[in-house]
Amino acid sequence: MTKPIVISVAGEPQGVVVPNGGDFRFLAVKLGVFSLDGQVFETIEAARDAARAVVEGAAELAQSFEASDGSDEGLVA
Repeated sequence: MTKPIVISVAGEPQGVVVPNGGDFRFLAVKLGVFSLDGQVFETIEAARDAARAVVEGAAELAQSFEASDGSDEGLVA
């Protein structure tokens, strides 16, 4: 059996890919990339790019909710 290949973004493991015939199935290990769980990619790099896009997209979304003056006023905890 072939070992899973770790997919990391910015040094943080996000999931693994396992060979699936001629392609690779993504198995999420972090909640942030759960939307990719079970998806099949043609290459390891394609899986890595998808994970990076999801993680970076979530970071951009989180930043859009930050107060522009650096305070937490108006933010719900």
